[in-house]
Amino acid sequence: MSQNIPDPVGISADLLVGQKVYAIGNPFGLDHTLTTGVIREISSAATGRPIQDVIQTDAAINPGNSGGPLLDSAGNLIGINTAIYSPSGASSGVGFSIPVDTVGGIVDQLVRFGKVTRPILGIKFAPDQSAQQLGVSGVLVLDASANGPAGKAGLLPTKRDAYGRLILGDIITSVNGRKVTNGSDLYRILEQCKVGDTVTVEVLRSDHKEKIAVMLEPKPDES
Repeated sequence: MSQNIPDPVGISADLLVGQKVYAIGNPFGLDHTLTTGVIREISSAATGRPIQDVIQTDAAINPGNSGGPLLDSAGNLIGINTAIYSPSGASSGVGFSIPVDTVGGIVDQLVRFGKVTRPILGIKFAPDQSAQQLGVSGVLVLDASANGPAGKAGLLPTKRDAYGRLILGDIITSVNGRKVTNGSDLYRILEQCKVGDTVTVEVLRSDHKEKIAVMLEPKPDES
């Protein structure tokens, strides 16, 4: 394949488990190497901030494959090879690729601004396990900086009263009408938003619900 001819861009949303895929790269410095496999699953990666709909494949992905294209049987670009999970440390394992539908938005930002800006609410929230122990269904706001988007919009953080008793802050139950039951739900929704978007955050405050408009801002180191 000529390096001067770009790969046609496919659509990752239509991928199916069992579909044949091809990974191209330069593993271990070996140029023009191709490995084949099938799609095993479309799922979110187990990271601190989940990536929406990661492509899992059994095509071998080695050091040097990262950043290379993942193609379908028609030669269309459907993902960018990223990493491999291998319990044994060998090349066999589960490969992960970022879907081309996700890559498109990132590339557009890089071309236009030279960097990727991610929208944030500007909150710190309780770990899911802690929220569950408190009987909370949703995302419990621990802190909302007064200068951040949520703080300026009026979201309330968790605090203690004069007697040291815990007073729960706002519990985020939905964003733009999409249900939020944990931190991963919140991340997934924000991944589909842009800096400057105004989102409607529904919170449970004491014994009643409120809807609050919040304008998303970039992370401080990305502004």
